[in-house]
Amino acid sequence: MDNVLSTYRLRFANDAAGVGKTIEFRAPDASEALLIAKNEAADRDVELWQGTKLLCHLRRSREEVWLIQP
Repeated sequence: MDNVLSTYRLRFANDAAGVGKTIEFRAPDASEALLIAKNEAADRDVELWQGTKLLCHLRRSREEVWLIQP
């Protein structure tokens, strides 16, 4: 059986950390998308989308921990 990949997007705001941009990628599920987000957005706040649905906001805390907010 083939793995079905969904389309995800990381949306970065235009902020002090950098310019606004969107990265689109495919992953088998949201947990894999979070791993990709960890690499792509290691030092920035970002929104994670699956298609047209906002899954969560990922924000870096002062302690260098990601806060995942709906």
